[in-house]
Amino acid sequence: MNKPYHDNFSAVIDWLEFTVTGLQLESVILEILKLEKKTFTKMETGRFGYRTQLKWNEGSLYIMFNAVNDKNENLPQTVDRMGVHVMITGSGCRQYESLYELKTLLLYLTILDDKVNFCRVDIAIDDLQNRIINFSRVHRAAINGHFTSRWNKWDEVNSRQCATGEFLGRTMYFGSQSSEIFCRIYDKTLERKAKSEERTAESENWTRLEVVYRKERAKKLVYHIIDKNLSVGIAIRGTLKQYIRFIKPPRNRDSNKARWPSAKWWEQLLDNVEKLQLTSKREPKSIDDMASWLDRQIAPTMAAIITAYEGDIDWLHRIIKNGASRLSQRHRDAIAQYLQREVVN
Repeated sequence: MNKPYHDNFSAVIDWLEFTVTGLQLESVILEILKLEKKTFTKMETGRFGYRTQLKWNEGSLYIMFNAVNDKNENLPQTVDRMGVHVMITGSGCRQYESLYELKTLLLYLTILDDKVNFCRVDIAIDDLQNRIINFSRVHRAAINGHFTSRWNKWDEVNSRQCATGEFLGRTMYFGSQSSEIFCRIYDKTLERKAKSEERTAESENWTRLEVVYRKERAKKLVYHIIDKNLSVGIAIRGTLKQYIRFIKPPRNRDSNKARWPSAKWWEQLLDNVEKLQLTSKREPKSIDDMASWLDRQIAPTMAAIITAYEGDIDWLHRIIKNGASRLSQRHRDAIAQYLQREVVN
């Protein structure tokens, strides 16, 4: 049996940006990113309202912060209320993944819960052969109105060579670029050619589809990925199924597009995936949910550490004691709900 078409290309996180509050710079670098401070270089200027910016020497990963005691860089740097802002670009994601999985980083961030604000997460699908996600086909469908969408607008941005009129870049945007979620589809072949002026066999027919998630949409996306153990491929395809549908005009000329069948290529892309809800309020987890998540996600790691430490669990007691001081209101509500249930029973 042939594999589904969507199994022939992969989805990746292509941008990750978040802010951590209530922790020191060293904790973010060493404990969350799992990197060493000496691998960062201080840049001449800050960004996004932060006075200080560090760049990771191994790739496009940037850390921004305002140091309270920045007059003495030998001391651990205490940061102000703006916290520590981390930005990992598309190339930075690939460079960071040479050391650690981005999904593991997301797990650490969800454990911190209210101490983390997700600013932006991009997920990209590359179709290197234009078999399903074909820019020209999507463009024709958009021009002819052969789609329905929860987004109320779409834009087209093209750039051309003055002398010849040849395309240098072609991009479509579904949804507002200033909103918390939108889709971007562009001709990756043209982008690579414009940057390198080289044509390679790999890039002859390359369309990229990206969904950009910001703020609350980014946070809900991350919690879906971690809580439900979703792959990023399932996450982006579930998002597309929720927000847009490309369709084929029926023979009976039905004026109601909601009754039009989905285009075959769109069905192939979204085969065997459910809609991903990003607008509903995330329900507080119960103690039972937390225990199930701990067993599913953390138990193997704990077992490995205890085995390596030959049964010593003093380190675990220290972690629990430290965690007790960082309980959020969501955790306290779950404890109260669980204890109330025990009283009733």
